[in-house]
Amino acid sequence: MHANEEARTRRVEPSREVGCVLGASGYITSWLVNLLLQHEYSINATVRDPHNLKKTKLIEEGSFDLVVEGCIGVFHTASLCYFDVKDPQ
Repeated sequence: MHANEEARTRRVEPSREVGCVLGASGYITSWLVNLLLQHEYSINATVRDPHNLKKTKLIEEGSFDLVVEGCIGVFHTASLCYFDVKDPQ
């Protein structure tokens, strides 16, 4: 396992309640994360891989099991959009 992958998957047992934010790298969700932290929640978050924007496993069953485990709430702010347009005219 690569060191960055290990850091991303390492779980720390929080002493606070945990909220989950899926798609936390967006502008609005950055404010959501900030608000949750101000209210003393720990955060589990997902963000898109900046080196491979097409790489995604969001639609695979169980892909979010680890990140939502133990959370008291989930903010699902990320969604896949498929555009397969051959002729936009």
